[in-house]
Amino acid sequence: MDENNMHHVMKTLILKTEGLSAYGLQTFDVHRRVNHFPTRSAIVGILCAALGISRDEHAKIHELSTKLTIAVQVHHTGEKMMDYHTVENFRSPLGKIQKGTKPTYREYWCDSEHSFAISADEQTIKLLIQAVKSPVFTIFQGRKCCPLTRPLLECVLEESNPSDALKHLGEKGQIFSDIQGSNHVATLQVRDLITPVARKYAIRTVYVSGRSEGEACESA
Repeated sequence: MDENNMHHVMKTLILKTEGLSAYGLQTFDVHRRVNHFPTRSAIVGILCAALGISRDEHAKIHELSTKLTIAVQVHHTGEKMMDYHTVENFRSPLGKIQKGTKPTYREYWCDSEHSFAISADEQTIKLLIQAVKSPVFTIFQGRKCCPLTRPLLECVLEESNPSDALKHLGEKGQIFSDIQGSNHVATLQVRDLITPVARKYAIRTVYVSGRSEGEACESA
């Protein structure tokens, strides 16, 4: 297969995480709540860390985000817990750094379990496979105090729809996807879409679906 044709072959990479997680939505409140499913921006952040793309390389972060179609399946939400922090020189809702100390209460999910499906062209999937096998930066599940507890990589499927790819695995849990898949039940509006402007997120439509029994995953 030549390089041009290979670029247009779509595949789906399956990753899995377990343990303590904290995938929060954008907020400047004292109470830092966690979302009930991992945000799209957090999943892109995990992949950027694996690839060695730093936070100040926003153009690269945005470019990667535009190449991916993502779905996440929540196998187990976990038990919610909270801890107390103080933050110095914190960022205001207007984006300005404020001097002083601010208390924050941060939520976490204990014993959570998620699967991520990332659909992209074959060349991008190959790069991501190598990155998650040998990540450049340390990968966390939302916050630095939430390390990985297992290898990320599960497998790769010959599938272009990430929601349907997760259904093929036959595991339990609702699926939240960039695009609609089979067994669609609802839609949500979530502000977690990376834009060309750093720290500015756009609202996207999230398609929620159930699962269906299917085929097993191929080894990556």
